[in-house]
This record gives sequence, structure tokens and C-alpha cells, in this order.
Amino acid sequence: MKKPIFALAGRPNTGKTTLFNALTGMRQRVANFAGCTVEKAVGIMELEDSEAEIVDLPGTFSVLPVSEDEKVAFRFLHETAVAGRDLQVLCVGEASNLHNCAALALSLKACGYRVALVVNMIDEAELNGVHVNGEKLGEELEMPVFLVSARSGHGLAAIEAFIEAAHERPPAVKPLGINSLHKAKLIQIHESATRRAEECVNRCVRSPRGTILPTIARSIAVDRWLFHPVVGPLILCAALFVVFEALFAIGGPLRDAIANGLVALGNAIRPRMPNELLASLVCDGALAGVAAVASFVPQIAILFALIGLLEASGYLPRAGAMVDRALRPFGLDGKVFIPFLSSFACAIPGVMAARTIPDEKRRLTAVLLSPLMTCSARIPVYTLIIAAFVPASFHPLGLNGQGLVMAGMYVFGVVVALLLALALRATSFFQSYPSPVTVLPPYRWPKAKELARYVWLRCWHFLSKAGQVIFWLSLFLWALGFFPRGPGASLETSYLGHLGRVVEPIFRPIGFDWKLSIAILSSLAAREVFVGTLGTLFALSTGPGASQGLVEALRAAKTPAGLPSYDLATAVSLLLFFAVAMQCVSTIVMVRRETGGWKWPAIQFATFFALAYSLAWTGLHLTRWLAL
Repeated sequence: MKKPIFALAGRPNTGKTTLFNALTGMRQRVANFAGCTVEKAVGIMELEDSEAEIVDLPGTFSVLPVSEDEKVAFRFLHETAVAGRDLQVLCVGEASNLHNCAALALSLKACGYRVALVVNMIDEAELNGVHVNGEKLGEELEMPVFLVSARSGHGLAAIEAFIEAAHERPPAVKPLGINSLHKAKLIQIHESATRRAEECVNRCVRSPRGTILPTIARSIAVDRWLFHPVVGPLILCAALFVVFEALFAIGGPLRDAIANGLVALGNAIRPRMPNELLASLVCDGALAGVAAVASFVPQIAILFALIGLLEASGYLPRAGAMVDRALRPFGLDGKVFIPFLSSFACAIPGVMAARTIPDEKRRLTAVLLSPLMTCSARIPVYTLIIAAFVPASFHPLGLNGQGLVMAGMYVFGVVVALLLALALRATSFFQSYPSPVTVLPPYRWPKAKELARYVWLRCWHFLSKAGQVIFWLSLFLWALGFFPRGPGASLETSYLGHLGRVVEPIFRPIGFDWKLSIAILSSLAAREVFVGTLGTLFALSTGPGASQGLVEALRAAKTPAGLPSYDLATAVSLLLFFAVAMQCVSTIVMVRRETGGWKWPAIQFATFFALAYSLAWTGLHLTRWLAL
């Protein structure tokens, strides 16, 4: 027997997710709706003799869907009902603002769905002097009504009893389904439900007249500062700086500690392995694959902890509203700010952070463009190239020239992303839906238990899904670099080395010889591998002090004709190539996960490679021309 489904619907910031967590506990998973990349949270609630499936739908404003999230939510309701599943919709609304949710509940009921209304945050409403007559409201709306506080647990027993009795209720009549109704009919249903909801709520809800509710008054007072033309942006910059700094200052050392710990483990067990093949498989392959996955977890956890904190407190919607206008000319909105900022630490948490964007096409734009931000993996590459080919004596305007070049690479990534966003805005595909109305909830103290569950689910989602693919791809790259084995075997004679020779003609026009070509191929595993690969090729260690030796080796490298192998033009070409190219399998896999297939990662990789190649070729020849 299939489990009955209880779908939680309603506007954002009404406590749907809190109610979902309270009903399901830890028996939850994150999945994508069929045929799209919009996420749904699915949980199981234990009943006396069976189980019920609880689904937390994306934010829904009315039966006239505008955003992709709303369309997906209604498609789920329609397809679930058509499939003959026992479906009950629980419309969750805020007690202090019931009109809109009651209208949605009545609209869904008019479409044939079995609906109950959950009036959440009843404790907060009563503190504000708002009193809801739940029994009378249920009679007026002709549906079950529950007064609850999902955060404190007040009233949850009644909902649990209602869900427990699901099998005792007669099967629902198959609904008409929103997707099968003409827009004119939906408009009629919506308008009629809105009028009736207002009349019912006015008769059943008693609130103070002529006064602003305390929680709203407090929010208005805080917003005067947060939306101030001078103070507001400063506060926003400070908040974003904290996110940015935490990803580097806290996430970076944790990431390095995990990676170094796995390296130390590999060094400890390598001598105990019976042969070279097994030692390399375990230490260079498996442990490297585990490191490629596990080292990202601290930054992902920190990122989503801070995003969850900002969102639960009510600040995140306000931050998006503040920068929204500045980004509109590029076809973006304020919600891309967090994914872009997060990508300065690592593109993987940045890509994942794009889930906070409700519009599907703008979310896809953020997913595709976030890897252009200068992530921490690019820093070793930039440092090596700049140290080798930008003279330490270079001091334009009395400033440190090497530091200016490094800063310029950060600015360059942002500029390229905005220009590409502008180009996408001109295409017919990316003429997206208008941004949904920004809901500004009252400020609230985040609940630690909810925040911890939110972070845990996101981390587990990464480990269980993308982590598996990253691990196996790491083993594949190891095999290419290890085989074939024989007398005099080395990276140069491996399949990866042979591949470097094969692709050298492709990279030669942008100034890369076979060594740089191998390093470019190796860096697909992770950008920073570029430095280690060059160190191996130049027979140098990668321990402390090796970077200086590699710098000298690059400067001293000669062609068979005795000319320098690399020069400033080569350095410019490398910097421009790495600034744009998708040299990171982990990010490619994550984009694939977030977009639901290989189509967009393939387009992204090909486009960025072509753009990186063009910029590198231009930079190479322009630098050589200027040097003449």
C-alpha cells in the first residue's frame, strides 16, 4: 500500500520548513522534482500502523504561477493526484497575515484538492494581540483549521492526529488539476477565493485596530538602518565580508587540515603496501579522491550555516532587495550575490548556494557564471606565474606590482561574469520570468536545531551525490597518470603524458609546450594540481620551499634552440586561460548535479574553453607585439 502524501504549500517565510522538520524529524532527504532541478524536501512521518510521506513544496503565492518554483509545485500536485495517490494539501500561513494563505487554500479546494489550513506562528500573533478563532474559521472556510507554533511544538499533536487518521477518510475525488485549467478559469477561482478569504478572516480574526503590530514595528525600525542609502550598503558589505572571511579564515584551514591529514595517512601507509601499484592506487588514487570530496565539506558546511543564519533571521531577503537594482541591467538580481561571493573561496559551495534563487533561469545563470570568480584553487597557479614572470621590482605608482596583478585577476573574473550575463540577457532563452515579489519577513532569532539540520542535509546531499562521481573520476585520472608501467616509466611516458604530446599542437598557438599541456590536463582534477604537476615534470619536490625552486625552473627552462621556453607573454596567456577555463572536474560534476544532466556542463565547459583560448591567444600575441 502506497503511503499517503501530505504536501505543505504556502508563501515563503510562513514556517513551512519548520513544520516539515517538526513532523518528520531526521527522516528526511533532498531530491529534485521529476524532470527539473528544483529541489523538494521529502520526509517520512511514523504513524501507528504505517507511514505518511511529507513533502515541503517550494514557496507558492497563488494558483496563478509566475516563477518556475510555483509551476513545479503545482505540476507535482497535479501529477500526484492524476497518479491516484492519496494526496492532502496542508496550506501553511502566518497567523498575523492570514488573508493570502486562506485565499490559496480556498483556490486549491476549488480546483478539487483536499485541503487543510495550518495557521502557524500563533504564539507570536497572540503576543501581538492577534486572536484567531480556529473553530469558526474552519466552519467559514469549510475545511480543517489548525492553530500551531511549529517552533515551540504548540498544536502539533492535532496535526499529527489528523495525519494519523488519513486512512479513515474516504478517497478524495480526483481534482481538476491546475495544469488542466484555462488561465481565465484560474483567474476567476483566484479572485473569488481572495474575496471570500478576506471576508472569512475578517470575521474570525481579531487584531488591534489603528496600531502597527510590535514585531512589524520592530522590523520597520531595523529596516530604516538596513535600507539607509549609506549605512545599509556598509552593513551589507560587513555581512558579506564575514561570509567571505569565514570561508577563507575558517574553511580554508579546515580544508587544508583534512587534505594534509589524508596526505599524512598516505605517507604512513605507503611503505607498508606490498607493491607499487597498490600503494599508488590507495595513496595517489583513492585517498586523493577522498580528499577531493572531503576537503570541500567544511566550506560547504560553513557556507550553508551562514546562509541559513541570514535567511532564518530575515536579513537575506533584504540583502537581495538592496543589490537587486544594480544587477538588473545585467539580467541578474540580488540573489546571485551570495553564490558569486561564495565562489571566491570555492566554486562548489558557490554553485550550491545558487539554490536560494527562486527563478529557475536566473539560478541557472548563477550556476554557469559562478565558476568565473577567482576561487582559492587558482591562487597557487596565479602566485607561481606572477612570481616567475612579474618582476618584484615592478612598482607602478609606488604600489606592489605583483599584488596589483593578483587583485586584477579577481576583478577580471567578476567583469567577465557580468559581461557574459549581459550577453545571456540578450538571448531569447534567458528572457526570464520577472522576479517574484520579495517577501520581507519579521526579524527572528534562528533556531539552532533547525539550522543544524539544514546544514547537515546540504552536506550529506553533496557527499552522497556529487561525492561519488568526484571520487571515481579521481581514480580514472590516476589511472591515466600511472599506466603504462615499465622500465623508465614516469608521468611523461604515461597515458596522460602521451595525451599531453597529442594535445600539444592544440595548445601551442597560445604558447604552451607539452609540459604545460600535461599540467593543463592534470589540472582538470583540480586547478592547484597544475603546480604539483609542473613540479614533478621539473623533478622538484612539492614540499616547503619548492615554489621558489619551481619559479627558477620556469625562468631557466630552454627550448632545444637555447631560447627561453616561457616568457612574460606565456605568463599572460596562462593567467587569462586559468581565469576563464573550467579546469575543475569537481565543479563540472557539481554543475551537472545542479542542472540535472550533462547538457549545461558540456555547454559551459566548451564555451569557457573557447573564450579562455581566445583570450589567451590575444594576450600572448598582444604582449609580444608590445614587447617589440
